[in-house]
Amino acid sequence: MHSKTALVFLLPFLLRFLIAPFPHSGEGNHHGSKTAYGGDYEAQRHWMEVTLHLNISQWYKYDLSYWGIDYPPLIAYGSYLMGWASDKFVGEESVALFDSRGFEDPIMKIFMRFTVIFWDAMVYFPVVYLLCKRLGQGSHDKTLQLCLFAMLSPAMILIDNGHFQYNNVCLGLALGSFHFMTLSDTIGFYDGVGSILFSLALNWKQMGLYYAPAVFAFLLGKCFHNQQNILGVMKNIGLLGGSVVGTFFALWYPFFHFRQDESEGLVDVYGPMLRRIFPFSRGLFEGKVSNIWCALNIRPLSIRSRIPVHHQPICALALTLAMMLPFCVLLFAMGKKKRAASSVDKLKALLWGSAGTSLSFFLASFQVHEKSILFPLAPLMLLEAPMFFMEWVSIVSTWSLWPLLVVDRLQPVYCAINALYLCFLWATRPVVCWKVQQEPVSIFGIRTDAILRGLQWTFQRFILPSSIVAMVGLHFAEWFVSPPSNLPDIFPVLWILVGCVSFFVMWTASLGALASFLVKSTAKVD
Repeated sequence: MHSKTALVFLLPFLLRFLIAPFPHSGEGNHHGSKTAYGGDYEAQRHWMEVTLHLNISQWYKYDLSYWGIDYPPLIAYGSYLMGWASDKFVGEESVALFDSRGFEDPIMKIFMRFTVIFWDAMVYFPVVYLLCKRLGQGSHDKTLQLCLFAMLSPAMILIDNGHFQYNNVCLGLALGSFHFMTLSDTIGFYDGVGSILFSLALNWKQMGLYYAPAVFAFLLGKCFHNQQNILGVMKNIGLLGGSVVGTFFALWYPFFHFRQDESEGLVDVYGPMLRRIFPFSRGLFEGKVSNIWCALNIRPLSIRSRIPVHHQPICALALTLAMMLPFCVLLFAMGKKKRAASSVDKLKALLWGSAGTSLSFFLASFQVHEKSILFPLAPLMLLEAPMFFMEWVSIVSTWSLWPLLVVDRLQPVYCAINALYLCFLWATRPVVCWKVQQEPVSIFGIRTDAILRGLQWTFQRFILPSSIVAMVGLHFAEWFVSPPSNLPDIFPVLWILVGCVSFFVMWTASLGALASFLVKSTAKVD
């Protein structure tokens, strides 16, 4: 048993170490930028340099044209610690203010790669194991299988350990908060701990907000659980609010306390920080992403030219709210239920719900990047579904990153890690059949087992094979067929369309799964 557990953790570590020598984002200034050297790797290294040498009041103001900090304060504090370690173990030249720009010494690259693996080991892996142990419900083999499935996700490895980022810290903190929020039926100590962890996730990376509507709706429902008067509800809200406000205060107040000019007010201190963290001035279309807006921007629709620029954020907000509202309603009802479901069912419901709201943001919101697909992917990788649905989710998410990985020159790593992942799935994942409820429940007179059979047939006979053909076919077409001169972007456009349709299928499946949890728990009570 111990050897199996050791192997489960050894394989993800080994795979991450094997990727380390390959190119990172912007290595050798391959992107060709004339304003700022490199990419995300250099940005993270530069933040270490800035936080180590400058007063905290200058962190979000110093030379913003060269990779200015645009993430929340917690990652800035983390950059300070990593900068201190780099100064001690790599050398002061690795983080020298200004003079270290573009520093790509091999020892520094090893150090930077190690920091990602370090954060994985400290935050992400322990949380994944904790959740998988709960979801495994006493089965050691099932726990290890779920762990491997989550830790070997190609998309997460390629972005954090290949392209280079620290997404798994935010993901680990958020998933850890879900664990604590679903331990009890009523608001209490565990929910306070969960609120603190989720606040830390938001302060590591603002994309943690993708989960915020799901978390808010679920906890708000719990605030009303078994409460007969408004005072009890307000007490619960106060406990959660105090945890959140206290965490934000601890992380944000130092920027005001250590301001260099005493005449500066709150707006002067925090205004520049918020503008960096939420850059609405960049516009709706950040790049060619597999979401609704980029799909609708394909000719002849060309929606970008049809909606005025100042209306685009409002349209994105409206569509995002409409897509995530059903998940919030269902999660609120799940949290409020007088006879709550089991803690494991609540955890699964919150995982499905958070995946749904994050997919809503990815498909419809403002300023979306390809890498943001990691946020719906993380909770989904902890769940089980029939007909190889989760395996398909993982593969499609990885496939959607291909245009970004081409720029990073990570094509060999993409091919190798996908091949290894498919071998792993072949060796460890049994053929799973759709399990219909033994006592079918009716929704508006329609039996749920009939709905499930219909979904099974649609996914198995149409969606799964057609998407595989499309993904493989597009790869071969891009490699062996030259695009026509009048359609030079034909392959990126097809990538957008196939990816967008696939992610909408995931959104629909997440909504259906969450609704089924509520229906089943209601049926048990009745």
